[in-house]
Amino acid sequence: MAKENIQSRKALMSRILTAPVTMEQLKKRLRISFSLAFFFFVGLFLATSWMFASFMRAEDRWTHYSEEKLLLVRLVSDLKDAETGQRGYLITGNEEYLSPYRKARSRIQEDMRSVSGIEKMDERLNGLRKVLLRLVHQKMGELEETIRLRHVAGFRAARDMVMSDYGKQVMDQIRAISLQMGTLLSRKRDFERQLLLARERRVFAAGSVLAISIVFFWVLLYRIIGKEIETRESLLLRLKEESTHDALTGLFNRPAAMDILQHSIANAERRKWKIGVLMIDLDGFKGVNDQWGHLAGDQALVEVARRFRQVVREGDILARLGGDEFLCLMPVLEGLEGALNLGNRLLGVFRDPIQEAAFSSRLGCSIGVAVYPEDGEDPKSLLAAADRRLYAAKDKGGHSLCFKDE
Repeated sequence: MAKENIQSRKALMSRILTAPVTMEQLKKRLRISFSLAFFFFVGLFLATSWMFASFMRAEDRWTHYSEEKLLLVRLVSDLKDAETGQRGYLITGNEEYLSPYRKARSRIQEDMRSVSGIEKMDERLNGLRKVLLRLVHQKMGELEETIRLRHVAGFRAARDMVMSDYGKQVMDQIRAISLQMGTLLSRKRDFERQLLLARERRVFAAGSVLAISIVFFWVLLYRIIGKEIETRESLLLRLKEESTHDALTGLFNRPAAMDILQHSIANAERRKWKIGVLMIDLDGFKGVNDQWGHLAGDQALVEVARRFRQVVREGDILARLGGDEFLCLMPVLEGLEGALNLGNRLLGVFRDPIQEAAFSSRLGCSIGVAVYPEDGEDPKSLLAAADRRLYAAKDKGGHSLCFKDE
């Protein structure tokens, strides 16, 4: 049986060591998951920063487009102011009217320098800009010429030039070109805005897919790791239990019983109470093995352990020391009478024969009783006293208990 227990523990240890995922692998998977999470958040931060920077650049361009539209409006307005000053001088001949004309002309020159910088990278706007500048030059030339004629040839000559409608046609073309350029600037601004919004939607969608993938990966990894940890903990728990319990009966084994006895003695010494130790050896067990085989013997041991459990007190410790030897430890004992009562109950479990499917046998047991501290103050002396009395009970014919040395 001892050999089978050793083989069972070796097999369980082998399963733990060869489990699908080792602790190092679990740690590695956790490191990978945290690394992925870190890179995801870094990527999300960079993407957010890039989108914010793109939005700010786009805002600057949109503001620039609006300023260029206002510049075109201002140019047309300044041309009208220049035209108003020109008409006042032509009608009255009063040179005071030339003052607003000259101021408007100065602003127009500044406007033309600004218009020269409008969106040179756009081919259509670049072409319209050149046409607009040429028309403004023509309009200013027409205004200058009418003023010169009024000064040197009089009102009629200047009026005839104005009545030719050349200046009006040029001004109408300037308004049309300015309106066309403003429309193109608005369309360009709106297109870039839609393009940025579409890009934001794509980035958001990609980020959402990535986030969902990361969450799904975490959940999956959590379940896998949780399952592996649960499996390993179950195996380790079984290994721990097998290291302290008898594989056949489920009772404590010898090493565990010795540890419990040592701890109980230390506890009893502090609290000044007694401990009961009952050594038990089955009578007639060898005949079961010889007549029906070891399988029947194992079944008999399991049944005996079951019956013993039914009669011990809560808190008492049952152990199988090996073969057909058992130990019952009473960590708290008021007196010898309590140990004797338990011994008699243990003897009483054999009133009925061991009845299994393949065999039926009447067994008994011999019990040796020792009490701490009267019979010993350490595990070795207590067990020795109980063992002597056990064999004294056997010498008397068995199926009895002995609680003192003869």
